[in-house]
Parts: sequence; C-alpha cells; structure tokens
Amino acid sequence: MDSLQKATLIDLLLRSDKRRKILLFLKDGSKNIEEITELLGSCCTAVLPQIKRLMEKGLIEQENKNYRLSTIGLIIVEKMASLVGAFEVFEDNLDYWAQKDLTGIPSFLRLKLGKLSQYKVIEPQLNRMFEPPEEFVNNLKQSTEIMYFSSFFQSSCSEFDLDFLKKKTDSTFIFTKDFFERMFSLHSEEAEDLLLPKNSNLYIYDGTSSLVSLTVTERFMALLLLNKKGKLDRNLLISSESEAIEWGKELFMYYRGLSRKVSREKKNCLISENNSDMKHNLICERSPV
Repeated sequence: MDSLQKATLIDLLLRSDKRRKILLFLKDGSKNIEEITELLGSCCTAVLPQIKRLMEKGLIEQENKNYRLSTIGLIIVEKMASLVGAFEVFEDNLDYWAQKDLTGIPSFLRLKLGKLSQYKVIEPQLNRMFEPPEEFVNNLKQSTEIMYFSSFFQSSCSEFDLDFLKKKTDSTFIFTKDFFERMFSLHSEEAEDLLLPKNSNLYIYDGTSSLVSLTVTERFMALLLLNKKGKLDRNLLISSESEAIEWGKELFMYYRGLSRKVSREKKNCLISENNSDMKHNLICERSPV
C-alpha cells in the first residue's frame, strides 16, 4: 500500500463522523440499514454513500440486508476504538488535561485514557470551595465497596476524611506516608478507628505522586490531579461509566501493589520516630502484587 492509499484510508476513517460511528456500531455485530440510520439520525439516502465508501475499502461487507465488519475492518476498529475514545476524552476538556500533571498515572494507563470518554469535570462552587462536591458525597453514601487513595492533606477537609474512614463498608485505603502521619497527629485520639475501621484494609505508599486522590466504588470513580505547577485546583473528574470504573480500579491496584499493608502488631515500623505521641502498635507488610 503506497503513501497515497494510506492517506486515503486515514482520511476515510478520521474525516467523517458518520463513517466512524458506523464502524464502531458494527463492532457489536451486524446491523441493518434501519438500525444504522436510527443511530446516526439521518435518512437512508445520506447514509448509503458512507456505507458504500466503507465497502469499497473492504472494511464492511453486506450479507442479505445486514452489514458487518470484514476481517480487516475488525482489526482496524479494534485499534480505532481506543483512539476515538482518547479523542473524546480530550476534545471537550482540552484545557483541563493540558494543565494537569499526568505523571501520577502510569504509562500503560495513560494509553487507556479513552476508557474515560464519558465523564465530567466538576468545578468547585464558591460556597463549597473546600468541600467535596454534592454529587461525589451522594454517590459515596450509597456505595458499599470503596477504594480510596490520598496523597494531599487539607486541614479544612480533615473532618470529612475522618468520617469517610469510619464508614462501615468493605473498604481499602492507601495513603502516602506524609499524609497519614499528618492525619494521625491531628486525630491521635481517634487512632483505633482511623487505622483499621471494620471491614477495611489500610496501605501506606512511601512515594510521591501527582495523584491527589482517587475514589473508586461500584457506583463511580473520581480523580483529582495536581496541575503542572504542583498546585491543587480542585476540579474533580467524575464518571459512573463501567469502563471508567474499571480504569480507576486498575490505577488503584497499581498503587496498592507499590504500597505496604498496615496491621496491629508488636512493633512500629511506620510512624516517624520524631512523632513521639504516635506510639501505636503497627507493622507494615509489602502488598502482594
């Protein structure tokens, strides 16, 4: 295939929203013309020329009254789906992503950002500047399984964090060491509840990260990142889509694999020796990968 033919195929895929939608629609199986026109919201005479072009390039085939992807079409669409997803992620919020420090997201998950194509960014309201958004809190209250990572301490939110930790759910928490020690020092009288609330697991991450917080439940995922200047702007990315939740779980498990599990034992290997008021019985175990 020469460069002109390659350019023509790329143009065919990327220069028409209708053709992209047809190909992605057929990824789920063969469809008839009525189903395709309903998807596109267009009449048959507007859709048939697009189908014809895709057939001429050997990307789709006709079988009786149905259209399906060819073998080549299946291969291309499998790769195209992630690319289109990435376009959709960045298209509506390009400024948001351009300002974020994405180093806290490992490279293999940055390549999967297309899974976040259905999301929104919630900007803080002036009267709730230092409080979690209502949508976040409402979803959290209805969740039964919680995975939570936090690396950034905000004293104005510490009471929320403490209440969050006490929630009686099947939960796993990961904190950076610095964050944990600050929380512990402010709420030392709450140490027993803070450390190991019922049905929960606690891990400590010794590194640093541009990931400020990550919340993943069976209902939603929410992500907060530092900007490229290392500052927090409190614009929360949130999604209830299943693919986004799975992506969030992968990110959480990545950090869990780099963290140490905390349990009550006879020696203290976690809290800094400088914090003499934190003599609690803790032991850290490397998390199984």
